[in-house]
Amino acid sequence: MENVPKNMQRAQFINKIWSARVQLDKKEKVIVRGREITPVAWSALDLLNEALRKDGHIPHVKAPKPPGILYACSDDIREDPLKVADLAEAWADSRKAVTGRAHQRNSPVMASTVISLPKEMDDEWPAFREASLKWLKEKYGNRLKLVIEHVDEENKHFHAYCIPLFGIGEDGKPFSEPFGEVHEGYGESRKTRRGAIEKTGNSSGAKTGKAFVEAMKEYQDKFHHDVARHFNLTRLGEQKRKLNHAEAVRQRDIKKAEAERLEAEKLKEKAFEQVRAAIEGRRLANEEIAREKAEAEKEAEALSKQLVEDAQERAKVEAQRILKIAKLAAEDKERTILALTRGNVQLAVSVFRENIELKNDLRLAKRALEIAKQEIELWRRKFHSAYSWLNETVARLESFGFFGFSHIFKTSGTDAKGVASDCALSMTPDYEAKRKLFDLPKPTLGRRKEEGEDSY
Repeated sequence: MENVPKNMQRAQFINKIWSARVQLDKKEKVIVRGREITPVAWSALDLLNEALRKDGHIPHVKAPKPPGILYACSDDIREDPLKVADLAEAWADSRKAVTGRAHQRNSPVMASTVISLPKEMDDEWPAFREASLKWLKEKYGNRLKLVIEHVDEENKHFHAYCIPLFGIGEDGKPFSEPFGEVHEGYGESRKTRRGAIEKTGNSSGAKTGKAFVEAMKEYQDKFHHDVARHFNLTRLGEQKRKLNHAEAVRQRDIKKAEAERLEAEKLKEKAFEQVRAAIEGRRLANEEIAREKAEAEKEAEALSKQLVEDAQERAKVEAQRILKIAKLAAEDKERTILALTRGNVQLAVSVFRENIELKNDLRLAKRALEIAKQEIELWRRKFHSAYSWLNETVARLESFGFFGFSHIFKTSGTDAKGVASDCALSMTPDYEAKRKLFDLPKPTLGRRKEEGEDSY
């Protein structure tokens, strides 16, 4: 190990867990002989199904490959490895003959050991695997029931399953080893608990957790001394430097201050982004306002020009009609005078009546001219009112504050269903809506008397 560079050293990996009879959710509570207990997560059968790569038990393996059986305690186990779970059940049933009480459902029945080698050392895996397997056989003997190899994960490894011995002894009596024979940490913690009960009468002061950890450390040390060190594996990986309380507090405060600084930077950047977005939005809004103003002025100018031309054309037509009526009235007056000078009274009366009708038409024509003038004046007032409204609206929009531009996107009212209407859209009415601002009522002429009606 001294000749291996520190940056190339790898730590050993050996881990041991245990499984119970059944797999239940840790949040679920079960009642065993009137007591509520929390069961463990894994059962012996589930561990074996995962090791054998059964469907539904290997969600963590992306590309499963068939496992390899490195060791089996019998031909039956080699043909059907799931029978190891039956052996675990049989051992659990045998405990009642020794302890006088049934083995609990959430109590351990099978120990599982995992031994792995870093992927950088794949070339040494066969030799390391054989040395590790030999160590397990020597340590557990007949308690070792099955060893399964996996090469479909990041690091090659194998699982070894152990069950305590049980059966009929040489004296003809049944025997059943405690679970501590296959799990050092569990056995040491139970031993510590029993010692505390013998001394104080209860287990409240027993340091079972410490005993468990110390036993497993010794287990790791033993494996390193016997196997791992011969393959240039270290006992421990990179360890965190232990700090005193004051230094730990200082490091914690530094990390907290750095986290707060990073959070402040994020908030500051977010605020800048919002300001930049606001400036860009205001620029776009001003451009939209200017465009709308130019379009409105252009449309208003076109409408005003068209309406002026229409009004002038109507006035010209009315003037021509009035001149025609006046001319006819003058001719009828002349005809009447001639008829009277010739003594043709009947003709004079007829011409006089026609003259009366012409006078009525002339009066109606004058009235139509007055109405046309009123229409022009009304249109002029409407146009100036609409143009003033447009200028006032544009000035109000341009006078919004730094963030005031966003008000043009807010709703100014609700429709019949209570849905807000968009001010920005309402600012741009269509041509017909604008055209209605300048619609004038059509002139209404008086009724012309029917022929033969008395006009006197």
